[in-house]
Amino acid sequence: MTDIFIFILSFYILLLSVIGYGIFFQRICFNEVNLTDNEGSIYIGFYGLFLITLLSLISSLFVAHNFVFNIFLHVLGILFFFLLSFENKDKYLKNIILISLLLFSALLISKTNDDLSYYHLPFTKYLTEQKVIFGYGHLNHGYNLLSSLFFLNSTFYLPFIKYFSFHFGVLFFVVFFNYFLIKEIFSKKNHEIINLLYIFSFAFFNLSFNRLAEHGTDKSGQLLIVILVIKLFQHTCFDKEKFKIENILFLLPLVAYCISLKTYFLPYVIMGSIIFFMDIKFIVILKKFFFTKSFLSFILLLIFYFTHHFISTGCFISPLPSTCFGEKLIWARDINDMINLSIWLEQWAKAGAGPNFRVENVVEYIANLNWISTWIEKYFLVKFLDQLAILFSSFLVVYLLTKNFKHKNIDFLINKKILFFYLMILIIFSIWLLNHPTLRYGGYSIVFLVLSIPTAFLFQIFENRKMLYKNLKFFILFVVVVFNLKNIDRIINEFSRDDIFKFSNFPFYAIKEKEYKIYDFNSILTIYSAHHCWATPSPCGNVDEKIVVTKKNGYFFINKLR
Repeated sequence: MTDIFIFILSFYILLLSVIGYGIFFQRICFNEVNLTDNEGSIYIGFYGLFLITLLSLISSLFVAHNFVFNIFLHVLGILFFFLLSFENKDKYLKNIILISLLLFSALLISKTNDDLSYYHLPFTKYLTEQKVIFGYGHLNHGYNLLSSLFFLNSTFYLPFIKYFSFHFGVLFFVVFFNYFLIKEIFSKKNHEIINLLYIFSFAFFNLSFNRLAEHGTDKSGQLLIVILVIKLFQHTCFDKEKFKIENILFLLPLVAYCISLKTYFLPYVIMGSIIFFMDIKFIVILKKFFFTKSFLSFILLLIFYFTHHFISTGCFISPLPSTCFGEKLIWARDINDMINLSIWLEQWAKAGAGPNFRVENVVEYIANLNWISTWIEKYFLVKFLDQLAILFSSFLVVYLLTKNFKHKNIDFLINKKILFFYLMILIIFSIWLLNHPTLRYGGYSIVFLVLSIPTAFLFQIFENRKMLYKNLKFFILFVVVVFNLKNIDRIINEFSRDDIFKFSNFPFYAIKEKEYKIYDFNSILTIYSAHHCWATPSPCGNVDEKIVVTKKNGYFFINKLR
C-alpha cells in the first residue's frame, strides 16, 4: 500500500507543478489573455510541460537533475499553482483531475516500451546523475536520437518514486490532449467541420494510443501536432473574424515543442508559411510576430534542444550527416557513422529490416521507390491496416452519432484557403511517405489529417446541437470505457506473465538487474559498459578500446580514436 500511495501522490504533485508552470508561462507570454476563455485554458498544461522542458534543457548544461534540483524545481511549480490565480481555477483543476482519474489505468504498466532498456531509461538516468558530457553519442546509437521528453522526464526524478516516474510525462500529454479536445468539442464558437475533426481525434487517438508502453518518444508529439494543425486550420480558414496573428502566437511555442520531441516534425514548419498568404501583410508579421515573447520562447527551446544534439554528437541535427562536423571536433561522431545510422533508420522505416531479417543492397533498396513492394507486404498489410481500421471505425461511429450525411458539400472544392491548407498537408504527407513511412515516425498524425479533413466535409452536423451534445457525452463515455477495458485486460495479463515483465512490483514497472563492466578512464571518469544498460549507473554504454576520455573546463569529452 505504501508503494501505491507514493506512486499516486508523486503523480499528482508533479501534475500540480506542471499546471503551475503552465499558468506562469501563460502570464509572462500572454498576460492579456483571459484564462477563462478556451484560448486561455486549453494550452495551460502543454505550456507547463514546455516550460519545464526548456528549464531542463538549459539547466542540464550545468547541473545534474538530482533530488535536490528537482525538489526545488517542483516546489517552485507548486507555488506558482497556488499563488497565481485565475477565474474558475478550481473548475479547471477538477476537470483535469477527473480526466486523469479516468485515464489512470494506462499508467499502471509492468512492461514499458522496447527501447526503455536500450537508451530511454539510461539516457534519462544519465541526466539525473551527470551534467552534459560531450560526445555522449559514442556510447550508444540510441543516444544520437535525442528527444526533449528525456529532459522533461529527468525532472520527475524524486525521492521514493525515483525513476519509476519517467513515464508520467506521457500520461500528462494524454490528459492535456483530452482536456483540449473536450473543451473544443463542446465549444459553440467552432465551425462544425472543426468540431468534427476534434471528435475524430478524440475517438481515434484514445482507441489507438491506449497503451502507454507503446508511446515511446513518438506519440506524445503526434498528439500535440494534430490539435495544433486543427487549430491553425480553424484560425486560417474558418474564423469569422479577421485572421489575428495573436492566434498563431498561442501555437508557436508548442510547434517548437513538437520539433524537440522528434525532429521529424520539422516539415510542419511549412504550415507557418500559410500566414504569409492569408490576410496579414508581411510588415505586420515582422512587427507582431518576430518581436514577441512567444517567438522568443520558440527560438530558445530550439536553440537549447539542438545545442544538446551538438554536444552529444557534433551534429546540429542528429543524425543528419549534412549537419555534422565529424573530425573537425574532438568529440564528434564520425560522419560515416552518422551516414550509416541515417541509412539504418530509413531502412527500418521502409520495412527493410526487422528482428529476423535484413534486405541486401540497402542503399539500392531505399532509393527511389524500390522499397514499396516490401513495405506493403511487411508493414502496410501487417500494421498499417489495423490503424486504418480503427480510423474508419471512428468515422463510422461519428456518422452514426450525427445521423446525417451530406454528399454535396462543395466548400472544400471552391475555398482557396482550404485547398491551400490541404495542399500543405499533402506536401508533409509526401515527405513522410518518401522518407520515413512508418506510423511511429509521424505517420499517425499525418495520415489522420490527410483522411479526416476531407471526410469531415462529407458530414453535416444536424442543427439540434442540444441533442448532439447529449449524444457526444455518451460517445465520450463509450470511448473512455473501451480505453479502460483494454488497459484492465492488459494489466491482468501482465500479472499472469512468467517472464521478467511479470507485474511483481506493482505499481512500478519491471527493471532488469543488468551485469556490466567498469572502465576507469584516467581516474577522471568511470564508464559502465553494457549493451542494454537498464538502470545501470551512468554514464553507461558500449565501451571499446578506441574510447578516449578527457576533461576540460569542468566538462568531460568522450572521443573515439579514428
